[in-house]
Amino acid sequence: MTSKRARPQITLPVTVEFEDVDSFRIAHHTKLVAYLERARVRFLDRHGIDLTRTDPHPVLYDLEVRFKKPARFRDAIEVSVFVESADGFRLILGYRVTRDAELLLKARTCLAFVDAASGRMVPLPQDYAALAL
Repeated sequence: MTSKRARPQITLPVTVEFEDVDSFRIAHHTKLVAYLERARVRFLDRHGIDLTRTDPHPVLYDLEVRFKKPARFRDAIEVSVFVESADGFRLILGYRVTRDAELLLKARTCLAFVDAASGRMVPLPQDYAALAL
């Protein structure tokens, strides 16, 4: 019998503030993307990733967002981030943003790594690859 280890995940609580909304009191899409980044940084930090690494450095290779419902002023939302997959060069993270268990958006980011001197993509560093094991 084989057992699968649960993939790392965190959930970050966020309150939609006045500065995050438009004149209709709906959170602007750029703020929601910023919440994803905030959760990604917390996720990596909690899993021992050195966020001050300069070589190779991580780059956001791809971002995909599917908006389902709006977040509104003063909503208490949760941003969950988890590892979806990894290959030799990329780490794919998945996201769910919810309000009281209601799905507001799903997203995916792809991190790749670039050598500072050559500017070329390099293999996924071991500490990032270990997140997907």
